[in-house]
Amino acid sequence: MTSTSPDEIRSDIEATRARLGEDLDELSDRVSPQKVAGRTAQDLRRRVSSATETVRPKVAATAGTATEKARQTADQAKATVRRQLDAHPQVTATAQRARETAGSAAGSASQTVHRQLDAHPQVAAKVSQVRDTAGGAVSAGRQKAAANPRVTGSAAAAAALLALLLFVLRHRRHGTEALD
Repeated sequence: MTSTSPDEIRSDIEATRARLGEDLDELSDRVSPQKVAGRTAQDLRRRVSSATETVRPKVAATAGTATEKARQTADQAKATVRRQLDAHPQVTATAQRARETAGSAAGSASQTVHRQLDAHPQVAAKVSQVRDTAGGAVSAGRQKAAANPRVTGSAAAAAALLALLLFVLRHRRHGTEALD
């Protein structure tokens, strides 16, 4: 039915204006740059959290397996070297010289790294930032582990993830192909 009295028409107009005002407020809220950015950021946080939760067990398992394999290989190499040194005394002298040379090379490499960092302050700042972040993560992990031993696994996984990410970024920056 249509309203015919002027009061009914005015009442209908006021009701329509109120609904239009609410619709405009809702539309304005939906397209507000702040609201859109907030929703986008919240969605991104949810996705990153989901991806992290998916990757964390895989990284922890891979890190554990790699650590164990490295430990076994190191133990085997150590045993082989000891057997060879025991069997060949002249090799012991050569190994001693090699160790001294390696120490010298390590010192030289350390000096080269410091010179490069001095020459490239932006890289030095990033290295310092990563070192500080890693140190903070280690400290936080130690505190959490002391407060709650169950958190130790999470802290170790986070540290392994950080190490893996730094490793991947380094290889990408140097142009290496996919990791084997």
